[in-house]
Amino acid sequence: MKYFHRSKVLAFGLLGLMICLVATGSLVFADARPLWTEKPGKAPQVNGNLGLSLFSDLAEKLSPAVVSIRILERVPVQPYGDYPWGNVPRAPSVPPSGQFRQKGEGSGFIFNKEGYILTNAHVIEGSDELQVGLKNGRLFRGKVIGFDKITDVGLVQIQSPEPLPVLPLGSSERLKIGEWVMAIGSPFGLEQSVTVGIVSAKGRSLGKSPFDDFIQIDAAINPGNSGGPLINTRGEVVGINSMILAQGQGLGFSLPIDLVKRILPELKENGKVVRSWLGVVIQEITIDIQERLKLKDAQGAYIVQVVQNSPAAKAGIMEGDVIVEFNGQPLRNSRELPHKAAHAPAGKSIGIALIRQGKKINMTVVLEKAPHRG
Repeated sequence: MKYFHRSKVLAFGLLGLMICLVATGSLVFADARPLWTEKPGKAPQVNGNLGLSLFSDLAEKLSPAVVSIRILERVPVQPYGDYPWGNVPRAPSVPPSGQFRQKGEGSGFIFNKEGYILTNAHVIEGSDELQVGLKNGRLFRGKVIGFDKITDVGLVQIQSPEPLPVLPLGSSERLKIGEWVMAIGSPFGLEQSVTVGIVSAKGRSLGKSPFDDFIQIDAAINPGNSGGPLINTRGEVVGINSMILAQGQGLGFSLPIDLVKRILPELKENGKVVRSWLGVVIQEITIDIQERLKLKDAQGAYIVQVVQNSPAAKAGIMEGDVIVEFNGQPLRNSRELPHKAAHAPAGKSIGIALIRQGKKINMTVVLEKAPHRG
């Protein structure tokens, strides 16, 4: 048997690879599906999905509708003391009283021709005046229409005699884990910064509120990105970038746009969101609870406590019950119950199903309006 020298084997291998590339025109995997395919007049594709080069086109087309929001506060009256040598001079860094100075900065995006802008509630809360800046350098005074601290959604409006660019709102429900997304905003005041990443997870709860339902992304976002849009490859807004975990890398969180669209009409009309109230304290079903209650699975919401004189108490819901259906819809986990109850109509009978001592019980509950908390 003859043996080839290692250098000859390498040469033959390289020659074979060159022949393969010349013959096919693209690099292929074992299943012969090309990683990159080029079609005349169309954007490159990655296994049937829009390619990365499309983001440059999306950024150019959509960034004019992304705004920077500067939060201004009115400078208090500066006292002047009567000293023997005269009034104390004002420090050069302190503007005259009655003027404004910058308190913070965030992002937002125009989604309506009438100049309505979506952002985070924590961006605009407590501001004396808002300055909204567009990519083309135009500046506007922003009017706070309303905000909801529980979901951290804020609504601002600007008035413009000229047409404004807008971003279309998509669907966060259709968003898939692993899908490419793009974030645009003003991290640390660096306006119109564009980053790209993927959807890492959906339905994340960070303990911020009972309504947590964040989209987790690995696209870089930082302070100042708050309120900016999360955009899919179809050029639609699927989320509002809201939070980061400072102790981790690639851990950004966006509000799902479907949640935002659900409260938007009420926010626009009333400046606040009024929710319904069930009156229970819940927790996830653990394996201990599942075994003790002899449940078939871990779906539903386990009732830890029933608030006295609440709609739940009046309906006969008890501690230790497991609510498995609400208004005809099954509950996959405990976090779905606050969402469904909050947006169900108050004053009307809602059907629920629960498991009590191994038996399924159907009953109705009449929800009430919850106290407004912002």
